[in-house]
Amino acid sequence: MTYSCFGRDGFSNQIKPKRLFMRLALQIGKSCSMMRIMAVFLLLSVMPTLLLAQNRKISGIVTDESGKPVPEVSITIKNKSTGTKTDDAGMFSIDAQTGQTLVINSINHEVIELMVGEGNTVNAELKAKVNNLNDVVVVGYATQKKVNMTGSVATISAKQIEDRPITNLSSSLAGLSSGVYVRQGSGQPGSDGASILIRGTGTLSSNSPLVVIDGIIGSMDAVNPLDVETISVLKDAASASIYGSLAANGVILITTKKGQRNKTTVTYNGIFSTTNPMNMPKYNSNYSRHMQMINEGTTNIGQPSIFAASTIRAWDSTSLIPDQLNAIGVPNRIAYPNTDWGDALFDNKVVQNHNISINGGSDKVNYLLSVGYLDNKGVMQNTGTKRYQIRANLDARVAKWLTMGTQTFASTQTYDMGNTASAFNFLGQTTPGVVPSYNGKYGFPHAQEESSTANAILAFLNNTDGSNVQSRFNTTLYAILNLYKGLTLESRFNYQIRFGENNRHSVPQERWNFATNEVKTFPGDPSTFSTYYSFDKATQTTIDNVLRYTTKIGSDHEISALAGYNQMYSNSYNFNASKQGLIDYSITTLGSALLPTTTNGGESDFAMRSWFGRVNYAFRNKYLLEANLRYDGSSRFSPNTRWGLFPSVSAGWRIIDEKFMEGTKSWLSNLKIRGSWGKLGNNASGVYDWQSTYSTRLYSFNNVQSSGLAVGRIANPELQWETTTTTNFGLDGALLNNKLFFEFDLYQRLTDGILSTVPVPLTVGTASSPIVNAAEVKNNGYEITLGYRGKSGEFNYRISGNYAYNTNEVTKYKGQLIEGYVTDATGTQVYQSNIGLVSAGGTNRILEGKKINEFRIYEVYKGSGTYNNADGTVNINGGPRDGMIRTPEDLAWAQAMITAGYRLLPSNAIRNNAIYYGDLIYADLNGDGQYGNSFDQKFTGTSTLPKYIFGFNAEFSWKSFDLSMIWAGAAGFQYYWNDTYINSTVRNGFAFSNTVLDNHYFYNPLDAKDPRNNINAKYTRLKSSDPQNIALASDWWMQNGSWIKLKNLQIGYNIPEKLAKKMLMSRARVYVSGENLLMITKYPGLDPEIGAGIGYPTMRQYALGINVNF
Repeated sequence: MTYSCFGRDGFSNQIKPKRLFMRLALQIGKSCSMMRIMAVFLLLSVMPTLLLAQNRKISGIVTDESGKPVPEVSITIKNKSTGTKTDDAGMFSIDAQTGQTLVINSINHEVIELMVGEGNTVNAELKAKVNNLNDVVVVGYATQKKVNMTGSVATISAKQIEDRPITNLSSSLAGLSSGVYVRQGSGQPGSDGASILIRGTGTLSSNSPLVVIDGIIGSMDAVNPLDVETISVLKDAASASIYGSLAANGVILITTKKGQRNKTTVTYNGIFSTTNPMNMPKYNSNYSRHMQMINEGTTNIGQPSIFAASTIRAWDSTSLIPDQLNAIGVPNRIAYPNTDWGDALFDNKVVQNHNISINGGSDKVNYLLSVGYLDNKGVMQNTGTKRYQIRANLDARVAKWLTMGTQTFASTQTYDMGNTASAFNFLGQTTPGVVPSYNGKYGFPHAQEESSTANAILAFLNNTDGSNVQSRFNTTLYAILNLYKGLTLESRFNYQIRFGENNRHSVPQERWNFATNEVKTFPGDPSTFSTYYSFDKATQTTIDNVLRYTTKIGSDHEISALAGYNQMYSNSYNFNASKQGLIDYSITTLGSALLPTTTNGGESDFAMRSWFGRVNYAFRNKYLLEANLRYDGSSRFSPNTRWGLFPSVSAGWRIIDEKFMEGTKSWLSNLKIRGSWGKLGNNASGVYDWQSTYSTRLYSFNNVQSSGLAVGRIANPELQWETTTTTNFGLDGALLNNKLFFEFDLYQRLTDGILSTVPVPLTVGTASSPIVNAAEVKNNGYEITLGYRGKSGEFNYRISGNYAYNTNEVTKYKGQLIEGYVTDATGTQVYQSNIGLVSAGGTNRILEGKKINEFRIYEVYKGSGTYNNADGTVNINGGPRDGMIRTPEDLAWAQAMITAGYRLLPSNAIRNNAIYYGDLIYADLNGDGQYGNSFDQKFTGTSTLPKYIFGFNAEFSWKSFDLSMIWAGAAGFQYYWNDTYINSTVRNGFAFSNTVLDNHYFYNPLDAKDPRNNINAKYTRLKSSDPQNIALASDWWMQNGSWIKLKNLQIGYNIPEKLAKKMLMSRARVYVSGENLLMITKYPGLDPEIGAGIGYPTMRQYALGINVNF
């Protein structure tokens, strides 16, 4: 039925709302009055609804509880297919109508729903999921829901490593994951990457984990930290066996960021930081005191003083007036220097790190482009580095069934030519009496008695010039075919190349005695100078084909499977040449030098081919099963042994979902048990170890020197893989509505077939013994992660800690240690040991039943503090309590022991140049009456590898402010350290550490009131020759290496959105950050993290940074 007021055809529902009112008005004008009234009434009734029903642009920003934008959040209209995602700035835009509901969904946050009102802006604040079981975790060749994981995998997010003043990705991982030991062995720019151990040491070969970047094997520190999306650490066989023979030491999977749809975002991250050494060597800088201590060391053993009293007085007097000029106009501080070499070598410098990224895309194409620049000048002269990096990740949906893309990055890094190896080697071989430099010239000792070999250390840092450039290019092309519902095929091809170009030549230098204005060391003629050039290149190609299938049968059964093929080929070669005899200091090309001195080069290659597969099954997400299999073939082994099979199985049980656990859900949020078993391989041998290798040799033929080839190593065609069998038990749980969460893992690893060598008879000549599968190591431990997060008003917090224990034991090597007394042919009891036959090493040894590289050292004697027996004979268990002869009674006891026929080795005599006040004696552990012979060494039960590693992380936020910190530490290990920095040996031309000078033994037997007397000192007496105290490696020099560090502290502020927009930015955050701010340790050296000795210290950094989105 229609009304004539609306025309013959009535009112069509196809009329657009914007034209509705005009049409109605025209029709009303033609109709009766009653109908006009009804029409007006109807118009007024429906007008608001019709107006509101129009689609319009709704925009907004999605943030987390701390106010930070959340990218990649799904925004959909409820019960509609329309949707979008937030960009890097957390912003979105969508067409919606008033009254519709926006569903805002993020993997790591709770889902929320918001109704569209009359405004055009809808902002959302997401609440984080605690220990979210639906998180997607990257695993080998795939991703898995955390809820379904049965292996031991740790995940590190981009948030935990970004906005830190780090120069390498590897050094950022310390303290972030249980069981992962990250040790930065140097602070030198370009060499400051960290070594990483996952679950300790399990082999005598390489223990480095496999690093996989976007599915391709690579180098971790080739990745820009700001390009990282997530890092997964695969720790057990179940998670790592998909990589087979490469995964025995664990796997680190790095996933880089990808482009996002619908909007382009430009991000700038800039960090400016000042650096200074975390700790510096503390050498004595008072030259007068230095000369007195040299004299003390020589007179202590009955030798004459080296430095005259007049020389010492000259330094004492001029030190009072350091700026007074001498007769030739040189200030006393230069003519009579008191150099602090720690202060002279190290300086505060600025590090710049700039990164720009462009992230965006459309419905079909996503892209990420990033460029990075690092300028780290180093805290020592001529030791800086510059790095340029670029990355392009592109993903294009060519068709519904085909996606193609590339992941490409490149970098080039230049290194300054400072000779740090020589600088640190000779750091102890100089004195405060040498000026580092003055007016661009290097100093020479002024004191006539000083050794002319006292070095000017800055000269070593600047005695080499040239260039050192390392470059990388890495590109992956991939295609993903959607073959069928749930079935995809991914093919990847990767090519990567790394090449290095190096040339170096000596720099002419002079050394001056500034007090007399004389040149003491001349640079030499150019004809004595050399120039050196080298080039090396390494390439690798990889092909991956992976078929994946996922399906769900009913509501209870989830099945996924993959099968794949991989092949890889690697080739490397190098060339270097040097020539001597330059025609001029400034002309250093090879062609300009006269005499060739060396020409070398080499090439090597290897290949692998693999098939692999995985099957996952989940029943109601409660009962979980996984099986992996990989079949590897490697050119490193002979055709008969090169193939290996590496399986694993694992299972999980989500107990929390059982009916009998219903009563616990008020306080227990999650509980899962998991277990795994698997075999992994270690492709640890050299490229050609199974074959005989040859090298050139000279020989006599008819009395003429000739050259030929000789066997360098004996072949072993039976050489095969090292195999690691791992068993893991895990427990995951959460309490209090997922606020409190924990993970626990208990594991055991057994590695057999470890590569070693066996002795060969001398009749084989000079050839090295073959590499064989001969050793076995057991490794076990446990890991705990515990965390809590919560919220109080606008204050949010999250704290977590991790702790791991690990130990190892060599269970098979060259045989058992047998030592003890036996009766010889004459009936005499003699002590014998086969230590040399069944072990290898020196102070650190490898032996069955002991740790890898466990210390074997002498024990300092520990007496009872008494001296004689009741009958007046010497008490063989008496003497000094701590092994140092400190008193006349101690010395008398030592003399009585020697008189009684006992031997106090190595000196075995009581006099000032043998055993005297302030010297050590050693324990007689085998009871043969010789104190300190070779049979008196013991194993300590410790090594340089920590038993315990731990970390603590905390994050706090309030409104627009945030604060975070990362602590890391290691304990349960020792260093043997006995060099000139820490011992009491004095040599002319060598430095003293304040540590020794301030606390060394001294006793004047002729004057008990001598103010120099210090009989309770920590360190032995000063001696210019000291076989008694330093010739034997004893526990006196064992140092506790335990440490705790505040690795990072960061405070940030998010600039309010309105203010940011006024500055044409969608988001801006400023922050201050510090790296290596605090160290707690008893270690007497620079830094226990870098190891024993003095080296390039780790850097303490204070940084100001800004992160801006446009």
